[in-house]
Amino acid sequence: MMNVQQRKRLYKHGKQYLGLLVYTLPGILFFLVFKYWPIIYSFILSFKRWNFVGKMRSVGWDNYASMFGKESFTSALMNTLYYIIGLFPFFVVIPLLLAVLLSNIKHEKVQNLYRTMFFTPTILAFSIICLVWMWIFNPSFGLLNNLLMLFGKEGYAWLSEQQTAMLSIIMVSGWKFMGSNMILFIAGLVTISDEYIEASKIDGANGWETFWHIKWPLLSPTTIYITTTSVIFAAERAFTPINILTNGGPGNSTTNLSHAIYLFGFQYFNIGLASATAIFTSVLFLIVTGIMMKGMGGFGYYEN
Repeated sequence: MMNVQQRKRLYKHGKQYLGLLVYTLPGILFFLVFKYWPIIYSFILSFKRWNFVGKMRSVGWDNYASMFGKESFTSALMNTLYYIIGLFPFFVVIPLLLAVLLSNIKHEKVQNLYRTMFFTPTILAFSIICLVWMWIFNPSFGLLNNLLMLFGKEGYAWLSEQQTAMLSIIMVSGWKFMGSNMILFIAGLVTISDEYIEASKIDGANGWETFWHIKWPLLSPTTIYITTTSVIFAAERAFTPINILTNGGPGNSTTNLSHAIYLFGFQYFNIGLASATAIFTSVLFLIVTGIMMKGMGGFGYYEN
């Protein structure tokens, strides 16, 4: 039997746990209803055949089998790989270069001005950015073709030719998010102790050697994070410019996996196929992210 003190202690702890449950229950319910249940339900739908209005029928693994037989899916899969490779300079290389250059600017107001210039596209709505780039890419009076004509080059129909449509989407997406990754690299550079930099200078290292042997290894956690999110971007956030600028065309030359899910679900009304594609995409990028984290040394550099 419990004595009075034990009962009071149990009552006190039970009251604390009840209060904790009351505070956390809304958040738990929100994630269950709006995040985890849709994932579970998508997995269930991937084994069904349904068009929103008809009767739902079980088809087993047929959706997964037919998915790989569709040209639109295979094109989307290859284009997603193309996006990953094409966006890498805009998401990692150029932001890192800009971050290093800006960190070496001693005048604070000038540095803040350039940071603002490069970061501004990040805070603009993606749809507005796409409309601006539609004018830039216009084959008749667009800025890009006018610049090419100044150098005696013939312009392109950037968004309607297969050889330039993909490049156009990559340019728009890269310009939109390049500034945010630059800020992350700047934040990573700020955390590097000046003692390491001073020690390298005393040892006679030049600017490049200091960057390569000191700054770059210490930036590995930031680099891993940016690289991982950039890979995920190729299947997610690139949907907006694809849908607005090219709608996946010409042909299937600019569609990616997220756009393919939209096409299967809301244009062809094949919810089972769309759900199977969504599950495949999630598993694929989970595996890719795991391999990248493993290959890049886990979660980054740790100082002993």
